Amino acid sequence: MAGAPIDDVMEWSQTLSSWKQDALRRLAISNELIDADIDALLAMVKSAAGFKLAAGPQPAIPFTKAHFGNGEHQPIVLTRIANVENVNRLVPKASLAFCPKALTIVYGRNGSGKSGFVRILRTACRTRVENPVKLKVLADVYGGTPGPQTAEIVVNAGDGEVVIPWSPGKAASPQLMQVAVFDTASAQLYVDGGNQIRFLPFGLALPHRLNAICITLKEKLEAERAVAVGNKVGLTSIVFAAQRNCKAQLFDKQLNKLTTDAQIESATSFSNADEQRIEELTAALSAGAAAAADVNALSKWTDALLLESEAVGSAFTDDALEKLRKLRSTAAAARQAATVAAGALFTDEPLLGVGGDAWRSLWAAARDYSVTEAYKEKTFPVLMADGGAAACVLCQQSLLPEGAARMQRFQKYMDDILDAAARKAEQAVEDALRGVHELICLRASDFADRIEQVRKRDEALADALANLRTSAVIRREEALAKQGGEENGMVPPLVVPIDDLKVFALRLKAEKDGLAQAGNSEERAKLVAEKAELEDRKLLAANKLLLTTRRNLLVVDDGYTKALANVQTRGITQRANELVDAHLTTAVVTRFDAERARFDIMHLNVGLARKSGQTKAEFEVDPRTKLTKVTSEILSEGEQRALALAGFLTEVALTDGSGPIVIDDPVSSLDRDRSAKVAERIAEEASRRQVVVFTHDIVFFNELSRAADEVGIEPVTVALFSDKSAAGKVDTAGMPWKGQNVAKRISRLKNDAAPLPKLHAASPAEYEYQVKNLYGRLRDTYERVVEEVIFRDIVRRGTDVIQTQLLRYVRFPDALAIRFHEGMTRANTHSHDNPAADTVAVPLPNEFTEHISELEALIVDLKAESEAAEADRPQMKPKK
Repeated sequence: MAGAPIDDVMEWSQTLSSWKQDALRRLAISNELIDADIDALLAMVKSAAGFKLAAGPQPAIPFTKAHFGNGEHQPIVLTRIANVENVNRLVPKASLAFCPKALTIVYGRNGSGKSGFVRILRTACRTRVENPVKLKVLADVYGGTPGPQTAEIVVNAGDGEVVIPWSPGKAASPQLMQVAVFDTASAQLYVDGGNQIRFLPFGLALPHRLNAICITLKEKLEAERAVAVGNKVGLTSIVFAAQRNCKAQLFDKQLNKLTTDAQIESATSFSNADEQRIEELTAALSAGAAAAADVNALSKWTDALLLESEAVGSAFTDDALEKLRKLRSTAAAARQAATVAAGALFTDEPLLGVGGDAWRSLWAAARDYSVTEAYKEKTFPVLMADGGAAACVLCQQSLLPEGAARMQRFQKYMDDILDAAARKAEQAVEDALRGVHELICLRASDFADRIEQVRKRDEALADALANLRTSAVIRREEALAKQGGEENGMVPPLVVPIDDLKVFALRLKAEKDGLAQAGNSEERAKLVAEKAELEDRKLLAANKLLLTTRRNLLVVDDGYTKALANVQTRGITQRANELVDAHLTTAVVTRFDAERARFDIMHLNVGLARKSGQTKAEFEVDPRTKLTKVTSEILSEGEQRALALAGFLTEVALTDGSGPIVIDDPVSSLDRDRSAKVAERIAEEASRRQVVVFTHDIVFFNELSRAADEVGIEPVTVALFSDKSAAGKVDTAGMPWKGQNVAKRISRLKNDAAPLPKLHAASPAEYEYQVKNLYGRLRDTYERVVEEVIFRDIVRRGTDVIQTQLLRYVRFPDALAIRFHEGMTRANTHSHDNPAADTVAVPLPNEFTEHISELEALIVDLKAESEAAEADRPQMKPKK
């Protein structure tokens, strides 16, 4: 067995996400959610889906029983329609006020303007017209008044009047959706289209209203998604020159919302070295045998230049040049010292210059000749040979003692430490001179051509090598000059690009290898693949921003996917319908049957069947027949109208809240018996909510007024009329005389009698005219007393209904009959055309007032006698 509706709703709410619980809370305490509520709920949904919002969402407040207001919303009161312009033939600025409580009856003959006011209400309020064309409100088709159709509908929700502007096609006001309208156009829909319960009681509306919020949020999310994502993902696609299975293209295809910035950074890395490699591969793949030979020769030259540059880097530095200068200086100094010593030793020699450079050269030549030719394997100088004096290696003559002694002196000198040191230093200079680098590459005639080859590959290196050549040549000349004892002056700085040259050499080697590979089919395929990979990665790097943008769009799109999944209505719809089945379906069917019973149409074999809906529960009429025709083609017009009213009253009876209802011509095509039943039902409904009824049927008007009196309601009546100029005019006198009951007639007579004393004093002739008319109205009132008071409406004029059970109230004692006869006779006398002889005196104003009072007293006594009669006849009372 199902629990209380709100308990079931509460239990179900605990299974929902936090934002839905918060939405239920807001719906429970508000008639309609405002934009701020929708925005707050949207922020909660997006936050739960992973969106990073500028401002965090409001904390969700769970739905509790304390938020539930018994399913009741603050009902509105329909106050009036005002300032009507250009609607049908309604008078400009037409206005129609309604009783804020209970019942308003608007009476008017055909063409009096009732339909104009009803048409405004049915386009502005809740009505059952599914074809919008039927809601069209026309201007005066017989007139030419320009301007738009407008009106003001004034309501009061408890805190003062609110003016709601109206014009055809204007969006419906949520407040006016509490007002239900029944007219001829909607009656057909209640029969054929089914009875839709648009607002559910007992809190059962909450799940359906939550569905409506979900749909609103879904529309907002989809609209946002269309702007934020739309087709932008497609705009971030990268068009590669050719589709191939490389890492870059694979990364592009597999990029998704989970791809990180680091992964994008890695996939799009592309350096200058990569660019150079593309150039190398392009050259290798497009080059021929001659290009390979050129690169091979340049590679060999570069290797040789690298070795030469390394030598230059050590041989021609400032320190190396300074070392050469010092060697030359040391040798000169040593020789100077040896020369001084020789000058002191050979002062007595016959020839000058002994010990000098020329002499030492001569001595060295003689020694070489002696040890290699003249006296092999003998120590120079040889003084004795074959037992005798040796021959002089210079003059070929035998050495005399003096010559031998001179040779010994010379040898001693040459063996002297100073001379040996001088000769050693001079030898070091000679060795250094022989060691000066020739700069074979840097001074070669083809150096300029080689530099141009380098420049095509590395302009900076070409400039550095050109500078190296200039500096190395000048420094070599300086080295030679220093060893010759000369000084050329300033030398340019020496910068040797060893590292760059080594890199260049490696590049050339790779280029050479690439060219060699290009000549091999298998190796060439590898080069092609490498080039393709580099080219695609270069394109990927150039479009790095597109990759990041696409990833970000995919992240946002995934967020919207999650958010949209969170506002799906399927589960809510299912539970809402389950709750309706558990708590409302029986109530609707039962109520519909009760309404049909009230109108005496239970013999019609029709019923209600529920249809599922997202934002409302719907009930359609089931004709319970095998015929395929709609109900309106099976039933008579009267049966259709009675069935339509039953459906309409079923809806409003189960409406959440107690909004006003407006009914236009409810008894059209109904017989008088059912008309009376409708009047009783409407009066009953008016005791619970504001009801406005429009009718042209004066009999029904009286029936409704009488029914209202029976339930203790004092209806407000409004009479409309039209003339040749316009319709919708309000009769200031109120309802027509024949539509007024006894009480209202007596009230009207009293009001009209008030000015009689002044009129009598001012104009007896006018007074006679007016009082004669009032006595005629008094006679009419006596006649209505017979029907309404004496016979308790057992028989009513204009109807064929006789309520015989009310005879228990009828008793007419002689005394009361005589008083009635006297009053009626007096009224007849003074209302008829009396003789000119003036045999009948005209009553004075105070006498007319007394005659009204006599009627009031008679009515009191008649009602008392009627109640006493009913008390004396217990056997005639209806059995309960």
